[in-house]
Amino acid sequence: PMIFGQFLEHFDNQVYGGVYDPKSRFADEDGFRKDVIEVLKKIQMPIIRWPGGCFVSAYHWQDGVGPNREPTYDKAWFVEEPNTFGTDEYVKWCRKVGCDPYICTNAGTGTAEEMSDWVEYCNLESEGAFARQRIENGSTAPHHVPYWSIGNENYGFWEIGAKDSSEWGRLVLESAKMMKHVDPSIELSSAALADIDWNINLLKLCGQHLDWLSIHKYWDMLTEDNSFSDYEQSIAYTNDLDTDIRKVRGLLMAMGLEGK
Repeated sequence: PMIFGQFLEHFDNQVYGGVYDPKSRFADEDGFRKDVIEVLKKIQMPIIRWPGGCFVSAYHWQDGVGPNREPTYDKAWFVEEPNTFGTDEYVKWCRKVGCDPYICTNAGTGTAEEMSDWVEYCNLESEGAFARQRIENGSTAPHHVPYWSIGNENYGFWEIGAKDSSEWGRLVLESAKMMKHVDPSIELSSAALADIDWNINLLKLCGQHLDWLSIHKYWDMLTEDNSFSDYEQSIAYTNDLDTDIRKVRGLLMAMGLEGK
């Protein structure tokens, strides 16, 4: 069932005016659109990934928690980010929808420590400054976020803080170590693609710390012109659904990591 998960990014009106709009006549007491929640309940969405996407590679999670939030400039999409929808709002919204939260971390301008601090904020009972900060912000119980991803598409030139395979392996190693030291129960993935050099270096360094590889692939690249494929072409794309999965699975088998 987890393959039917969804994705929420701070892009256009996905968040503001989409799932979150306190001024809407459809908003509940927390500012969430009740009509959107009801529709998502109907499709029984098991998991949703947030906050990006390219947005996350310059997003600092502490800008979006607590009572005193300042707007920041979104360097991915060239707009002002109000930071009124942050970690606590996201988790609360997931609970209302009935899905598991899945947080993608900033591996562009962020650090291993910042990623692990985010896990502290979400998952520790009361140990440390960040768990106490969550409690002060009104969430007494931990959020228990089970799924985390290190990075988005950091292999791509378009991503803020793009890395080569060597840089990526080192960053993922240190990030994974620190995040798992905070909460060993989390399931952790890393940004990847069906590229042998990228994955061999990543898996040699970090295979023992990762539970998943997060492979991105687009079949109908609309980019900015909205020249979408017709029905027959869209159906034809399904012939290529599992190509990259099979390539990466073969690599995992060769390295003795399949089913880890």
